Amino acid sequence: MSTYVFSLNDISVEDGSPVVSVNNSDSFFGLIEGSQLFIAGKLPATIIDHDTTANTLTLKYNWQQGDLSNVAAQVVPIGAVGVLLQALENNRAAYAAFLENAGSGEVEWENINNPPQTSLRWPNFSELAGKISKEQLPDDIDTDNKKTQAMSPPIKREASLNQRLVDYPTLKKTEVSPTESPNNRRLIQFDDVRTEVHISLTDRWFTIPTTIASRAFSVFYRGLILRFNNNSSYTGNIKMRVYPMGTGGLGLPNNPTLANHQWHEYETSVTNLYKIGEFNSSYFEGIIEYIELDNGWHQFDVNQSDVSSLNAKFDVAFGTFRSPFRTFYQKTDGFWYSDDMTPDVPHSIGASWTQDANNPRLFTVTNAEDGNDGLRFFSDSFDDFQFEIVLDVTSLSFVMALTISNSDPNKVYLEGPARFITDERIFFKRAGTRVSSTFTIESIKMRIPHYG
Repeated sequence: MSTYVFSLNDISVEDGSPVVSVNNSDSFFGLIEGSQLFIAGKLPATIIDHDTTANTLTLKYNWQQGDLSNVAAQVVPIGAVGVLLQALENNRAAYAAFLENAGSGEVEWENINNPPQTSLRWPNFSELAGKISKEQLPDDIDTDNKKTQAMSPPIKREASLNQRLVDYPTLKKTEVSPTESPNNRRLIQFDDVRTEVHISLTDRWFTIPTTIASRAFSVFYRGLILRFNNNSSYTGNIKMRVYPMGTGGLGLPNNPTLANHQWHEYETSVTNLYKIGEFNSSYFEGIIEYIELDNGWHQFDVNQSDVSSLNAKFDVAFGTFRSPFRTFYQKTDGFWYSDDMTPDVPHSIGASWTQDANNPRLFTVTNAEDGNDGLRFFSDSFDDFQFEIVLDVTSLSFVMALTISNSDPNKVYLEGPARFITDERIFFKRAGTRVSSTFTIESIKMRIPHYG
C-alpha cells in the first residue's frame, strides 16, 4: 500500500454525506485505510474506503462542514500508524513468550538466533539475572554490557504530520502589497482589485508578473492629424487598423461608420487626400495601429514625429502639439493598459475638494452638494477614452460618483480599494444629496482590448 501523500485538485462533497467525489483523473490508487482528508480551513476527516473506478472516497463519518464543490485537498496516510502499532504489539508478544520460556528453563536458542522480524531491539538481559547462567547463553551475547542490538533492518522514519502541514501553502486575500518578511513560511496572497498574486520566498515576497508584452500605440486626440509632406496629396487605396473612442469612424478617410471601443480593419479608395485624422471637418479620436498605402505602409509602435515610409508627419489642426504615443502593457486578461496617466494637477477641482500638498494623489471632499462641485482630471479630449481607475478610499460618507453620468457601476459605496472601468468623462462628485470622503488615486490607465 502507498505511504505517499495524495494531492487531489478537484473534489466535491455534500454536507451530511460520507461520499467524496474526485472530479478529475487524479490518482489515489493504493490509498491506506485510515488516511486523513485535509481541506484548507476544515477539520480533517478519516477515510475508510476508496473506489478508483467510481472515483470516490468513503469517510468514516458523514461530512458536517458544509457543501464543498471543486476544491483542492490532500490525503495524508496517517492510517499507516496502525501498521507500526501492530509491529509493536508483535514485539511485546514475542518478548513475553521469551520470558515465559526462560522462566521454565526450557529455552529454544534457535528462536533467539532467529528473532522475530518485527522486533526492534533484544530485551535487556539484566532482567534475566538469576534465571539463566552465563554458561547457558550463546557466545555472541554480551552479558557484561547487558544488551545487544537486534539484527532487524532499521525503520524508515516518516515526516511527522506537523512537518507535512508546514509545507502546505496558506492562501490569503489581501488589499495591500505585503512588505513584512514571511520568515520562511509558505504563503500565497492574492489581490482581486489590482489582479496581483504574491508568493513568499524565504525572507521576501515575489509578485508574479501579469504583463506578457509591451508596445507603444498612437492615440489620436481631437485635432491631431497625420499630414503628407510638402503639402502633397495621396490618391489610391488605403487600408487601416483603427480603434475609435468617441467619434466612431468620423475623421478617417471617407468617414466610415465604425463602432466605438472595438478594433476595425477597413479599406477605402481616396482622391487627393492631404491628411489622415480629419475628413470633411470631422476629427478622429482613438488609435490608429497601422496604415497601408499603395506605395508604403507603417505600423505605429515607435514614438516618432516623422513617418518617412508614408511621406507624412504628425501635425495639429489647432491647439498645442504633443506626442500621441503612449506605452501600453498587455496583461493576462487580454487587455492593453497604458502607463499611469494620473496628472499631478487636475484639470479642475471644485470648492469642496482639496488636494494634499505633500501627496498629489490624496484628495479630500467635504459635503459636496452641488452636482457641478466635482473633481476632473482630464480635458474634453479624453472624455470618451476607456480608462481603468484604481483608488483606495479611507473614509466615505454617503455615495460618490466617479463619472459624469452618475450611474452604476461607477459609484463608490464602501471604503477600501476598488477598481473601475469607464469610457465616459471622469468626474468625481456626489451621487446623492452630498458626499464626504478621503481617498488616494493609485492609478488611472487607458485600457484597450488586444487587436489580435
